Amino acid sequence: MNTKMTEKIYNTLNIYLQEKSNYSPKVINKTLLQSNKYPLVTFNEVNNIPKEQSTKSRVRDTYSGVYYEIEIFAIDKAAANKIISNITICNELKELVDKVMSSYFQLERTLCQPTPNVDKNIYRITMRYTANIWDNKNMLI
Repeated sequence: MNTKMTEKIYNTLNIYLQEKSNYSPKVINKTLLQSNKYPLVTFNEVNNIPKEQSTKSRVRDTYSGVYYEIEIFAIDKAAANKIISNITICNELKELVDKVMSSYFQLERTLCQPTPNVDKNIYRITMRYTANIWDNKNMLI
C-alpha cells in the first residue's frame, strides 16, 4: 500500500486549486457530510488493491491499483452585484481538478458526472480516477 503518492496528489491538488481558482475552495481529504464553507472539494482514496509482479531477478515488485474520488460541492455565490451559479463554479473547479489529475499525474478519469444532492441548493459533481503505483519506487506506472 502506498500512501506517499496519495499525499503528494492531494497536496498538489490543494495548492493548485487555491492558486488557480477564482472561488477559494476549501479542499479536504475526507468525506464530509455537512459544511458551511463552499465551494468544497473532497479528495478520497476509495480503493487500494495490492498487486505483485515477479521479475527475472526474483525480486518481488509490488504495485497498488488505486482509485481516487473527488467530489465538488458549490452553492450560488454573490459577486459584484451579480450571482455566479453553482454550476459555473463547479465547472471551473472540475476543469482545474482534471488538469491536475489527468495532465500532471497522468491518472485515468473513469467518471465525471453531476450527482444528486439532498440539499437542492448545492450542485455536486463526482469525479473518479484510477492509476497503478509502483510501491517500491513510489512512482505512477
